[in-house]
Amino acid sequence: MIVEQINPLFVCGIIGDATSLVVNKSLTGPFANRYDLATAPVDTELTLGETVSRITKLQTGLETVIAKQLGTIRFTFPATYELSLQRAMISTFYLLEPVGGTLITKRPSYTSAFSAGAARVPLAQLNWANSSPLVMQAKRFLATGTFPIADQQIAAFQIPTAAQF
Repeated sequence: MIVEQINPLFVCGIIGDATSLVVNKSLTGPFANRYDLATAPVDTELTLGETVSRITKLQTGLETVIAKQLGTIRFTFPATYELSLQRAMISTFYLLEPVGGTLITKRPSYTSAFSAGAARVPLAQLNWANSSPLVMQAKRFLATGTFPIADQQIAAFQIPTAAQF
């Protein structure tokens, strides 16, 4: 039997400082109804930098330049549905500097979207109940200046039925 493998490789953009972080209000996927980072699967036609810059512009409205690649982490999640399997994400994080654009705080109703818009949220308001593990990793970096790259096993994970933002 041939099984098609889903690409587990992603790039994530972090825009923030010691007090706040730019996040998306995710509507779909494993982080639906939570804050999430601008994140996209690795694209074989684009460089990692081009991919993270493109998705950040699309999801937040901000034009950015890469300040630094922070590291790569493997996140492992438990099955979220009765018949689903454990899921892994291998995410490379980039610290981004905004250089233009305007934060999209609300998506126009005529566009299909993966998010309800972006927001700059104080770090103190981001927690495991309302944020993706990617956001929590970004929060840790912005608050402490450290970026642990050990694999992260997420023991329990539920997709909320209502928005947590």
